Amino acid sequence: MIISHRYKFIFIKTHKTAGSSMEMALGPLCAPEDIITSMETNEGTGIPRNYHADTLIGRTYAKSRLFRKCIDRRSPLLGAWYWEHMPATRVRELIGEDIWNSYYKFCFERNPWEKVVSYYNWKKYGQEKETPPFKEYVLTKSHRLPRDGDLYFDGDTCLMDEVHDYKGFLTTFASICEKLGIPYDGVMPREKTGVSQEKSDYRDYYDEETKAKVAEWFSREIRHMDYTFDRSAK
Repeated sequence: MIISHRYKFIFIKTHKTAGSSMEMALGPLCAPEDIITSMETNEGTGIPRNYHADTLIGRTYAKSRLFRKCIDRRSPLLGAWYWEHMPATRVRELIGEDIWNSYYKFCFERNPWEKVVSYYNWKKYGQEKETPPFKEYVLTKSHRLPRDGDLYFDGDTCLMDEVHDYKGFLTTFASICEKLGIPYDGVMPREKTGVSQEKSDYRDYYDEETKAKVAEWFSREIRHMDYTFDRSAK
């Protein structure tokens, strides 16, 4: 997640939409006072900044996984704490209406049927976690699936100025940078890639039952982006 005061934008980071790569591309171009959240692959790069209060408890919370398990990240003890996949409602609460209303707010979304397969394979192969067969995972663990509408909606109201489709994100990202005056050189770092898949076409993972479950769980995103099982947004 990025809040750039230099370029006046707010980037809400969704799952499995090249968000980490975009953060790595934008990070070096952002100002020292901008806010960029931390993730495992950008620690030590100088990219994460200003995502926690410069207090003893804020610094300890940033460094200690145990501390983060014990204290909720919305706790007033922490002051302002920004995290990777942070809901837009919380961002708005922390930065205030003036900045929220005057900055360009955007995120990327992905066809949920495709996203669920990507997320499942990332868990199974990328994180090497014990994972049940795909059908069982979708039907019994749907609460763990990345329903990113929760990040950029408030109820049924979309809080973004634009939700861009992940398909063709490189071209879209370049257009956004041009619009905001960001000197992007066209190079996109590759982060969290290389996870193997058992099947090349996401549709091969589904039967009618799992198809319907994803349609139900992601109904808000599907409706907003006009997704269907066989294609991305128009």
